[in-house]
Amino acid sequence: MKIPNSPSRLDSRLERLGAWSGVAWLVFSSIGFGGSGLLPVHSAAQSPEQIATFISDHKFQILIGMMVLLMGSYTFLMTWSLAFAYQVKKYANPSPLAFYVLVIVGINGGIIGMLCGTIGSAMAFRADSLPPSVTQVLYDMIWFLFLIPWPPFMLWQFVSGFAILSKDNTGAMFPRWTGYFCLWAGALEVFSALSVFWYRGPFSYNGLVTFWVPGASFFSWVIVLAIVQIKALARMRREAAVAPDSPVETPTSDPVPAVARV
Repeated sequence: MKIPNSPSRLDSRLERLGAWSGVAWLVFSSIGFGGSGLLPVHSAAQSPEQIATFISDHKFQILIGMMVLLMGSYTFLMTWSLAFAYQVKKYANPSPLAFYVLVIVGINGGIIGMLCGTIGSAMAFRADSLPPSVTQVLYDMIWFLFLIPWPPFMLWQFVSGFAILSKDNTGAMFPRWTGYFCLWAGALEVFSALSVFWYRGPFSYNGLVTFWVPGASFFSWVIVLAIVQIKALARMRREAAVAPDSPVETPTSDPVPAVARV
């Protein structure tokens, strides 16, 4: 796909803002989850009373963390995903179907993040009045939302990978290795499916295999691609500032009259 020689100034700015949104999402999500005290995740084998006591003791910390999470998980993940889908279509593969899939699953990821923050806020808000069993269910729902909807995330990464690895990719934005990186990150999402079968150990929702491996792979996927986007856009900006615009070729007049050709 040919890169436009002179993209609009607004278009370039939105691309840069979209790329930096990936970094902002990582920062806000890390502060939201880490600052709330919800990380490290408590074992699913703990009693409802233990979970309810923890939530009640950290009520305002969780509320503040969920507020930060809502700002980062919905706003910045959505803006990054839209910019990413646009850049994949512009620089890697012009397929409209791939573009629409990336837009839909990207918005889906933002909505899931919003639901995590909303449920976490409701859980902390009513921690003093809810039965412990209900508080535990809400706590489970946060991590199930984080882990169980793995198929659309896998689709997101696989479509990205195959689009980047296509022959239409100019390499101006996404090198081929980023396509393989997308496929690797998508394959690791499947481990999240095991979290519903285990209450303790590496396969539970706080375990190494089902939580940390797919979680770290997704966070790495976003931040690596965001850095690739930022560097590529900076390089294009430098090249556009140094190199003069290519002259527009105009068709030359045919010296042979049409009558002579006939």
